[in-house]
Amino acid sequence: MKNKLFPDLTYCLKKSTFCILIFLVGALLCCTPDTVSAKKLDKVTLQLKWFHQFQFAGYYAALEKGFYEDEGLDVSIVERDLRHNPIDQVLNGESEFGISNSEVLLHYLKGKNVVLLASVFQHSPLVFISKTQPLIHSAQDLKNKNLLMSSASQDIELKVLMERNGVSLNDVKLVDRFATPEDYFDPSIDIIAAYITNQPYYLKKENVPYSIIYPYTHGVDFYGDTLFTSRAQIQKYPERVSKFLRASLKGWQYALEHPDELVDIISEKFGSLKTKEHLKYEADTIRTLILPTLVRIGHNNPVRWEQIGAEFKQQGMVNQTKDLSNFFFNPADGQVTIRQETALLAAVIFAAIMIVLLASIFVAGKFKQEINNRLEIEEKLKKSEKYYRSLFDNTGAATVIIDQKHTIIKCNENFAQLCGTTVEKIENKLKWTDFIAPEEYERMTSYASSRFSSNQSPPKSYDFKFLKADGEIRNVHVDVGVIEGSTDCVASIIDMTEKVKTQELLIQTEKMVSVGGLAAGMAHEINNPLAGILQAVQNIYRRTSPDVPANKTAAKEVGSSCEQIQAYLEKRGIIKMLDGIHSSGERAANIVHTMLNFTRRNDGGMTVCNLNKLFDDIMNIITCDYDLKRKYDFKHTKIIKDYQENLGKVNCLRIEIEQVLLNLVKNAAYATNEISDIRTPTITLRTKMDDKYITAEVEDNGPGMSPEVKRRVFEPFFTTKSPGVGTGLGLSVSYFIITQNHKGTFDIETEIGKGTKFTIKLPIV
Repeated sequence: MKNKLFPDLTYCLKKSTFCILIFLVGALLCCTPDTVSAKKLDKVTLQLKWFHQFQFAGYYAALEKGFYEDEGLDVSIVERDLRHNPIDQVLNGESEFGISNSEVLLHYLKGKNVVLLASVFQHSPLVFISKTQPLIHSAQDLKNKNLLMSSASQDIELKVLMERNGVSLNDVKLVDRFATPEDYFDPSIDIIAAYITNQPYYLKKENVPYSIIYPYTHGVDFYGDTLFTSRAQIQKYPERVSKFLRASLKGWQYALEHPDELVDIISEKFGSLKTKEHLKYEADTIRTLILPTLVRIGHNNPVRWEQIGAEFKQQGMVNQTKDLSNFFFNPADGQVTIRQETALLAAVIFAAIMIVLLASIFVAGKFKQEINNRLEIEEKLKKSEKYYRSLFDNTGAATVIIDQKHTIIKCNENFAQLCGTTVEKIENKLKWTDFIAPEEYERMTSYASSRFSSNQSPPKSYDFKFLKADGEIRNVHVDVGVIEGSTDCVASIIDMTEKVKTQELLIQTEKMVSVGGLAAGMAHEINNPLAGILQAVQNIYRRTSPDVPANKTAAKEVGSSCEQIQAYLEKRGIIKMLDGIHSSGERAANIVHTMLNFTRRNDGGMTVCNLNKLFDDIMNIITCDYDLKRKYDFKHTKIIKDYQENLGKVNCLRIEIEQVLLNLVKNAAYATNEISDIRTPTITLRTKMDDKYITAEVEDNGPGMSPEVKRRVFEPFFTTKSPGVGTGLGLSVSYFIITQNHKGTFDIETEIGKGTKFTIKLPIV
């Protein structure tokens, strides 16, 4: 009986268990997943500090990507109601979580039960923007400005910035309200309390100039957006808080990695009033505030928060600071702990460093004296090098050091100036032979090659022709010596060009004095026979004239008449010959007279002269100048005499004024010859007068002068003629004669391709 009973009982138990399992499975299958989720999700509210924008992108990402749902949270994100403070809304229980800034610490220090969860923005986005001229760049300049800022806002770091710089709200013309887009361009508002992520976008878009005053440049570096909750929330739902914080930070990581996706979500699902372009600008700027590549997102630094609290106390916002342990959700967040193993490893590394350091000090001590000795020697060498370099650079001569291959390895500034280039372009780049005239090359190189020969002894001092970089030839004197213990040579060069020109000028002057004396003597010698020729011609005229009775008597005695003899002479052209002899004789006598006047020294000093007469005398001389006649045919040169009639007279040294006029006319002849194949050479001699001056002008239609030549035309030894043709002293001496000896003026007018006009003005008598 017993055995029979137990099998039945076992059977019934098995059957009942099976039925219960079937019931449970059916019940589970009848329940939908949504029903299960609805029962598991915990509803919470996040109160934003402003309207929907990229500033809160991390929380949107956590919601849309399911990070909150994964943590079992059903989160509602609520925009700011400007009538309320998000901190008050969280403390009153209207929201579980909120977004604020460093103001959350101020409430904590005042006894409010707020708890910081994460410091998302490591720097505050709040700034002052100056947008009216003149723009300001310092907080001290806020005084007396029209400042738009809401006193009820959370702009606590801006208020601290003003207080720290001695500016109160009474010192500004406060426009106490939140800014609107129209305010950004209102000229009556000077300064706007703004977000670096917002207002600059509008100003840049409209090309409005502005400046930004950053709090951190004035020592006010507060945190920006912070995530917080209440102490009551943590005490009652600590796990919920941990989940919300974890999902929110994960959302920020995603938002920073996918900014374009979040821009679309914010614009399309949350109805942001900003354009996508503006949201992208905001995303780029926010990255610089969060600094995800430098610190962990949401990182809290307790020391920095303590400094912010101390700033609140210093500005009188709180009476005293207090322990911040209850301020942080995780008090250990941001603090550094060192493990025992790490400390031991650090001690070992420190000991090793100390051993190496002591060994280095020991070894360094061994070499200290030697180093000091070397430094002392080096210092002496530097002083010696400076000393000799100073001598090298300041000898007054062009000095150069040359190696055995003629390369210039060292030269001073004087040598570079002589070459017409720079020291940098010469040293180790050019050779000594680059500055030797071609006709001197063989002689100079033979000197250089024989300088190191024991059989030959080249001169150490000599003259040669120096070739400048621009091709100009200079006469120089050089002293050359071999540097002891080296194959290098040092050469000291003195430019003798001006001295040579002066010597040539003296020789030329002596020649001219001799020629002048010779010309005067020749004129006297020629004058005597010339007078005899003219007298003989006069006698022939007189002895063949029918008007003389003695001539008729003599003709009658030889069986003829004066009329027949006169007819014969005319028939044979003898009368014309006599007229030619007489005309040539008178012209020769006039030339001799002019030559005597030109070469005769005027020991009587100043004389009264007529410039028209001086011009004519000069032309008589110049047309007989053999050198000019040989090179320039005055028959093909048009001479225009534009003389003023009844010209006044000047008080002058005749010979000096003749010298000036002669020089000007000869220069004009040279100039016009250069264009003889283009146009008829023309020289105009012009005189005129006014109330104070008599003016003489010599004008030609030659090639003219460049501005550079015109600027230097009166310089001594400056000439554009070929070597040996001119000395370069004619115009400089003429200028001195007119301006210094005669108190007149000497001017030049010239134009390339049109000719040159020299104008002399002398005081009228």
